[in-house]
Parts: sequence; structure tokens; C-alpha cells
Amino acid sequence: MSETSHSSILPPPYKIVLLGDSSVGKTSLVHRFTTNRFDTHTPNTIGAAFITKEFSPHENHERKVKLEIWDTAGQERYRSLTPMYYRNARVALVCFDLSKFESTFNTAKYWIQQLELNNSSDSREKIEIRLVGTKRDLVSTIDDATKDQVNKLITEPSNVVKFHETSSKEGTGIESLFEAIVTNIEETFFTQYYEQNRDTSDQIGNMLRTRQTSNSYCC
Repeated sequence: MSETSHSSILPPPYKIVLLGDSSVGKTSLVHRFTTNRFDTHTPNTIGAAFITKEFSPHENHERKVKLEIWDTAGQERYRSLTPMYYRNARVALVCFDLSKFESTFNTAKYWIQQLELNNSSDSREKIEIRLVGTKRDLVSTIDDATKDQVNKLITEPSNVVKFHETSSKEGTGIESLFEAIVTNIEETFFTQYYEQNRDTSDQIGNMLRTRQTSNSYCC
């Protein structure tokens, strides 16, 4: 798959959803990734926020995608709406606050259970689940009890593929998180997308050339 072969075609969309308790730092994580900035006062998300960014891991333009990121509200009153946002998602980032482990990790486990139910009942593409510990800058070390619970969740039969530690304030672990996501996309995803869209692109090009030729004969 060469870059020149699809340079005229927009990169494929790739949907990601963020889940987790309110104030665990989901919005800050997305803001740091998309703008490389950190705001100390970030308002709570109402319903969900939608952000897009074209991204290629390690400047590998062969794997460029248009990330469609859904940042969902963490308040319990919005839980009934959340499944609507992770429908057709490719990846779910289930976030918890490393500095408030006890109060936020249970909610992370809840969302993983919900995603697993979705995966088992849906015959379409399964959602890849990544567990994300936020606010790493607020803890000096991660104690053994925390590590044990995280490792147990990852090693259990599930679609949780990896645990990522991040700090939106310091900007650590975030770029590598999204690089890991895009690098893990199967090659067939790209080849199928560009094969399907190349025909459409060729048809549009032929139509425009025909129109230009017709106009050249006009008085």
C-alpha cells in the first residue's frame, strides 16, 4: 500500500470512545492529545463531546486515520445514554484516576463489564478495550495492591488488551497511547477502506474530466 496510491482519498475514520467516572480526566486527556495543552479547570462534560484528529503513528502516513473521539460524561445520570456513544466504536478507553483508585476503579470495571456484554451480544466488530490510569503525576508510586487489581483485570478472559499510565498535566503516556491504538489496527482495515473508496474517487475524477471536456466546447 503506497502513499501515492491513495493520496487523494481522505484517511479512514476510526471511532474511539472514552468511559469512566466524572473528573477522572477524560476531557483533559483528549485536550492534551488534540491540542498539546493542559487546562487546570476543565468543566464536566454534559452528555458527550465529539473531537476529531488526523493521526499517523510515528509519522507513518501509510497508517494515517481520522480519529473520531467521543468523550462521554461520567456522571451516573448519563449512564443510560452512554451505550449510544460506544455503538460502532473500534476502541474504548476505560479511564480511572490513579490518585483516587478505590473510588474510580470500580466504575472502570463496570464499564468493562458493559463493553463485554456488548461484545458478546453483537456479531459485528468487537470493541478493543484499553484500561487507562490517569493523573500519574499525583502518585509517587503505584502500590502492589493497585497493580494486582489492574493485572487481574487484564489477565482475565476479556478484550482488555493493555494498561496505560498517563498524565495530562505532564503530557506523558498520551501520544504513546494513541500510537499503540493505531499501530494495532489490522492492515486489512486500510486495504479494504482504500479499495472501496478508490473506485468512488476514480468515478468522481472521470466525471470532472468529462465536465471539463464538455465545457471546453462551449462558446
